[in-house]
Amino acid sequence: MPSIVTNGISTQYERHGQGPAVVLVSGLGGTGAYWAPQIEALAEHYTVITYDQRGAGRSDHPAMPYSIEMLADDLQALIGALDLERPLLIGHSTGGAIGQVLAAREPELLAGLLLYASWGKSDAHFNWCFRMRRALLEGTSLDEYVHGSALFLYPPEHVRSHAATLSPALLASAANFPARETVLRRIDAIMAHDASAQLPHIRTPTLVLCAEDDILTPPYQSRLLAEAIPGAQLRVVPRGGHSFSETQTDTFNRIALAFLAEAGARHFEARI
Repeated sequence: MPSIVTNGISTQYERHGQGPAVVLVSGLGGTGAYWAPQIEALAEHYTVITYDQRGAGRSDHPAMPYSIEMLADDLQALIGALDLERPLLIGHSTGGAIGQVLAAREPELLAGLLLYASWGKSDAHFNWCFRMRRALLEGTSLDEYVHGSALFLYPPEHVRSHAATLSPALLASAANFPARETVLRRIDAIMAHDASAQLPHIRTPTLVLCAEDDILTPPYQSRLLAEAIPGAQLRVVPRGGHSFSETQTDTFNRIALAFLAEAGARHFEARI
């Protein structure tokens, strides 16, 4: 996994495939590994970039306050350092918040924006969920934290039918967990996110996507995003939970590829 210095930190990233660039930006966990179910399908048509965010995975974990704006600065620096021309961006949850900030302030940077299971402004429901996750992180073992967090990410049916493989994967993630203080800084950044004033300035072709049974960022959050972003499309699928790209991989990949092709075609037409 190569690394590159971006915005004053060492950032670990991966590049797969060939074609127009697509950057995949993950959620609170912050690692590029989240997108493993998407790599093969997208890399058939695109240059796919994944990376570990500040405070996650193998990138640097500086001891300082974090913000969504800072994470957007990091991503903009990565796009520049890798010389990506008008990449498409798929952002999950926190990654979608990063995409919102970046698209609003840099209208010519991105060719398309897919906001998946994201939110534009923290509210009581969102903050209560993360208050509970903070309490788990501060007051229990990491094994209990990752299992408790999974209940926010996956639908009950998925947990029931995949427990035999899901639990070992969660325990493995706990074994490679960042320092608790680092994750708490990332949670603070998430809870402070409010892009209400920025969303109307987004001109990037945008698809807002979520699952009906997402309890962490419920469908009303996606509807609010789509209403606030000029020209945004909204797609709500019946099931899949907050980690819809993992639980309903084929459906997610089909939707993502269709949007990427549409946004890429619009970008090409605008250039000629």
